[in-house]
Amino acid sequence: MIRVIVADDHHIFRQGLLRLLQSSNVITVVGEAGDGKEALNLIKTEVPEIAILDISMPGLSGLEVIRELEQQENKTKIIYLTMHDDLFTAKKVITSKAKGYVSKDDAYEDLIYAIEAVSSGRRFVSPSISDKIFSLNILKDSDDNVLSNRELEILKLIAEGVTNKKIAGQLSISVKTVETYRSRIMQKLDLHSTADLIKYAIRNGLIM
Repeated sequence: MIRVIVADDHHIFRQGLLRLLQSSNVITVVGEAGDGKEALNLIKTEVPEIAILDISMPGLSGLEVIRELEQQENKTKIIYLTMHDDLFTAKKVITSKAKGYVSKDDAYEDLIYAIEAVSSGRRFVSPSISDKIFSLNILKDSDDNVLSNRELEILKLIAEGVTNKKIAGQLSISVKTVETYRSRIMQKLDLHSTADLIKYAIRNGLIM
């Protein structure tokens, strides 16, 4: 079982997350906190594998909690929850020691995937955030259509015949998120079928 704690100062939101996590058969919640200091003490006491922390909390922020843990060489992995999906905040988190970054807008959809990914030694970033990060390095095709790196990655997998379910597992995102990406790609490229996606991928050298 993956031992986790949840820290968020919004009680109703926190309780919703707890119910979500308790529905998983691979996750056990060993504590909850309503502010940063309480979260820090809980991590020290319980030493969970993963701590899910709101970035903006009274007492200590999520960023301050992780700095305290770094000084103590605590091995708990951090997943941040935040309402802030701006690029500046995303960069601060991505360059921190946190292993996951989940937008609160996506939390009920992505949090279990994030926990499983981080527990397996990978990182997880909500699609709404990764889109902004990947958009810093984009590819333009001959028709001036623009896809983010993540969209290109998913397009390549679709063109290779990988199912939505397998893509979701490989990228640690939900099937619904894969479907959203597929729709977005088709809309951007003005394509209307999987066959069109495959032809586009071949024409642009994404697959042989």
